[in-house]
Amino acid sequence: QEEAEEYARLSPEEQQRRLRNIVKKIDADADGLLSEDELSSWIQQSFKHYVTQEAKQHFSDYDKDGDGLVSWKEYNLQMYDREIDFDENTVLEDQEEESFRQLHLKEKKRFEKANRDDVPALNVDEYIAFEHPEEVEYMTDFVIQEALEEHDKDGDGFVSLEEFLGDYRRDPTAREDPEWILVEKDRFVNDYDKDHDGKLNPQELLSWIVPNNQGIAQEEALHLIEEMDLNDDKKLSEAEILKNQDLFLNSEATDYGRQLHDERFYHEEL
Repeated sequence: QEEAEEYARLSPEEQQRRLRNIVKKIDADADGLLSEDELSSWIQQSFKHYVTQEAKQHFSDYDKDGDGLVSWKEYNLQMYDREIDFDENTVLEDQEEESFRQLHLKEKKRFEKANRDDVPALNVDEYIAFEHPEEVEYMTDFVIQEALEEHDKDGDGFVSLEEFLGDYRRDPTAREDPEWILVEKDRFVNDYDKDHDGKLNPQELLSWIVPNNQGIAQEEALHLIEEMDLNDDKKLSEAEILKNQDLFLNSEATDYGRQLHDERFYHEEL
């Protein structure tokens, strides 16, 4: 809402000024043209920036005493309005409570794994790793292990097609699987199971559970070039972008116009 109001307040001239500055920043080699790689790289940076900013905002909400650290107690008080300490070995009778206990124990394990020093609380970088482990290299093993615990039902260290599909059981009266199952099977075979051995190893598993920001960014970059490249040089000039300004502003390249209100993106370099 706030961003929409600010956008409405920007004059067309100011919109273009900020957009030109963003285009200059995307143009890493300063040749006046945006290549697919430059656009893709910028979009990936944008993804990471907003994920990090969001986590930093949460961090300041959770850091109640303002000491630059978030303790497990502070996290629980902010997240659940109470201190929680479940016993790892005591299974609860109530199914809903037991599901919450399992979830909370996983959360605690992730909190502990994100902590890289002897201080029993998370600094802002560690907190980002806790909230977005898939974005942080030192959490990769944890992300894989957590996924195996959830999906690898037979404990062989791999995820089979049946495990990948979860609780799905084919209706014996049906002639074929539903459409969504066919789509999932196709993704398993063609997107994730790279060595075609019928199961996902830990690295293949990672490509399933971690969003492929690079792939998404490349697709968006290609889409923008296809739509806006008027002279078929496979690149975008500032003039081509300004001619199709609305399309560019409604894309991942500007985070749907959000970058026009974030000085980090549109601020002119001196």
